[in-house]
Amino acid sequence: MNIEKYPQYQLYKFTLLLEENKAMYIKPDIESRAVDGTIINRAYYSAYSYALLWLEEISGFKLKQKWEYESEGKKYVSEHRQVRDCLIKYEKMKASKNLYELHRLRKKADYKLFNPLTEKEINDSIKYMENVLNELKFENK
Repeated sequence: MNIEKYPQYQLYKFTLLLEENKAMYIKPDIESRAVDGTIINRAYYSAYSYALLWLEEISGFKLKQKWEYESEGKKYVSEHRQVRDCLIKYEKMKASKNLYELHRLRKKADYKLFNPLTEKEINDSIKYMENVLNELKFENK
């Protein structure tokens, strides 16, 4: 599999480019908070979608829908948590932890719009995204 041709990898590359060039998007009518929040959001979705693809490729993993949990008499587990839990099953604890930290940052970036984002949080989001991609490798076929 040539992962570089997949949209999940392209989103990763775009997120790096966005972070590298973020200064050009900050204008008098666009504050850095909007740009920084978008970087964190894209870093999370890039890592999440990449991890989901990795799980699908190595194991045929499929996300369960809410109704499937209910029909089994079980409490619903979010799609995000399903991916993190499955990564642990495949002994990818670092990827799972990094996804959790990214998810936490993304919730702050997306839902707490009046809370400032620090440069450390932006840098951490990029680091966590890269850690996920570095731990989950695809075989070139």
